[in-house]
Amino acid sequence: MEFPGDWDVKRCRMACEDVRALTAEAIRAAIENPLGTKPLRRLARGREEAVILIDDMTRPTKTHQYLPPILEALREAGIPRDNIRFIMASGSHGPRDRRDFVKKLGEEVVTEYQIYNHNPYEYLEYLGETSRGTPLHINAEVMSCDLKIGVGTVLFHRLMGFSGGGKMILPGVSGIETIIHNHGEVGGFGPGRTPHPSTGYLKHRGNIMRLDAEEGARIAGLDFKVDTVLNLDRDPMAVYAGDFIQTHRRAVEAALRWHRAEAPEGMDVVVANAYMRANEARLALWPAYASVREGGTIVLIPNSPEGQVNHWVFGRHGKFIAARLAHRGRRPLERGVKLVIYSPYRERSLDLTLGEPGQTLWLRDWEEVLEVLRTEHGPHPRVAILPDATSGIPETRMGG
Repeated sequence: MEFPGDWDVKRCRMACEDVRALTAEAIRAAIENPLGTKPLRRLARGREEAVILIDDMTRPTKTHQYLPPILEALREAGIPRDNIRFIMASGSHGPRDRRDFVKKLGEEVVTEYQIYNHNPYEYLEYLGETSRGTPLHINAEVMSCDLKIGVGTVLFHRLMGFSGGGKMILPGVSGIETIIHNHGEVGGFGPGRTPHPSTGYLKHRGNIMRLDAEEGARIAGLDFKVDTVLNLDRDPMAVYAGDFIQTHRRAVEAALRWHRAEAPEGMDVVVANAYMRANEARLALWPAYASVREGGTIVLIPNSPEGQVNHWVFGRHGKFIAARLAHRGRRPLERGVKLVIYSPYRERSLDLTLGEPGQTLWLRDWEEVLEVLRTEHGPHPRVAILPDATSGIPETRMGG
């Protein structure tokens, strides 16, 4: 994107931009020297059926980067290829197709191993309740396996502070009633509810939803977890393997360090690229609000041909129909901000959820965007550019 030369434009850097990705050897070393548990080779001995849970297309993990040492350990332990399956832990996001599994796993793995979607409505096994009353209905195929492995990425999260860790089980492969109880009754999200004070962006210590999810993951028997922290090429700067609570806590520390982003305040315009999670583009608004002034403009870039992810818990599913925890109607933008959505992949259903009428404008041409900004903010606006507003954590919000 090009801006007029007389505009005051600042590209906000992220701490990870000068950090090299780990080599394949370093990734292997991290997986073979786990935290808080036996090496995977030893864990796998005597096990008969293995499942590898992977995060879905709302996460930028290149899962194939971490599979060689994992699959090698399972082979050495004597687990046959046909006793190993991959399940996309999509929670309530809905199913994906073969192309998505190839993006995650690579062509060879999809050709040689079984791959499955999670269904939050059927094929569930009931394991009892957590101490917070969440009924644990877990994917029955997962529960048929005596070795459960997860591979995912840690990023800031609207409810649980950060993604990753035990979320691979709850909500990842949980039933819809399990997810709704954790998000609604425990977390306090949804119509008529007040979010629990322990929840929210960056709030991971004592987060009641996360503690509930971790209890559920422990009951379900998540044996081994790989949690990663990525640079802007979506390659890992840090990899932690082993006990899912220990890997998560270490990965959160790394994310707070490497995803720290410059966040100038009082800007007329904030351009928020929804790069790593373009299919959950509204996440980019939280960092943008940290920099935009009262009455300013956010330019949101959700450059995803697939559009916004389906959500059976928080989504809208018709003009009059919405999920049980969905916000019914438009969400006004904060502090009188206006929103310009810049993308060739317009979705009217997304238009109808972001901002009151007159607050949101969707444009496909960059010159039209610049003209709107000139009209709103004059000939010399102050502009901040967030290269990835779905992973970058505003330095002014680091207190979380």
